[in-house]
Amino acid sequence: MSDRITGYKVFTHDLRPPVRGGDPVWDGVLPHALAPVTCDDGPDECAAGWNFSRFPQTALQIAGLWPNGRPSRIFVVTAEQFIERSDKCRSASLTIVREFAESEVQSAIEELSRPFGQFAAEMVREQMAWRAALARPQRDEAAVERGLDEALAARGLGWKLKRFDSVEAARAAWAAWAAWDARAAWAAWAAWDAWDARDAWAARAAWAAWDARDARDAWAAWDARDACTVHFAARKGWTKDDPALLTVGLRDAYTAGLAIAVPTGPDELGWVMEPTS
Repeated sequence: MSDRITGYKVFTHDLRPPVRGGDPVWDGVLPHALAPVTCDDGPDECAAGWNFSRFPQTALQIAGLWPNGRPSRIFVVTAEQFIERSDKCRSASLTIVREFAESEVQSAIEELSRPFGQFAAEMVREQMAWRAALARPQRDEAAVERGLDEALAARGLGWKLKRFDSVEAARAAWAAWAAWDARAAWAAWAAWDAWDARDAWAARAAWAAWDARDARDAWAAWDARDACTVHFAARKGWTKDDPALLTVGLRDAYTAGLAIAVPTGPDELGWVMEPTS
């Protein structure tokens, strides 16, 4: 057990645990002392206690940049005593001090992105742009449709759009139809040497931070991850695709308030508007 430390902890956009899910941890008022819990002092990296990291980039690597399809939030925390196992820390009690600004989040992403080498700055811009889009700062239905039409055209798909009233309805339509080849066409997997090439990346930390953790809203997270994957693979020359193949139109649609877009029938892309509340 070590003495006082300042560390970093990530939550979802609505202050839920980003990996295991559950209810919001607190109401967002800062500073906030989390209720004491049992802290396991054993050798395991993941065990009981309030978990956090020494470095913000490590916290983002573990929890993700958009774990449930929305930008995660990172907070500065303090602990009077803590246990450290590998790159994870835990404590029986934790005080949440303040939230990172997006400029600070960008600095952490820059650290995660160093292994992208000559394309590091470019990939930081892409990740930050996706975080901004997944915050859904606008509500413009016409702009969502324009973006989705552009996305379909870029992927060579002459599909029609169908709006659904809820995410649940769109997902049910997709599940009932369950045509995996349509999902593959929407994600342009057939063009991806990149998907296999990801295992050769040095940028494992960045890849982990792109992954989807919450299956309830994973479509948006997967869209951001897939777009970043294709962008880097194309810039590296691993594919002949346009780096923006999975970005064009779709990121604009999320910015305009798209909740999800999924194949829901033959040559049909279903989409849902993000609720205003």
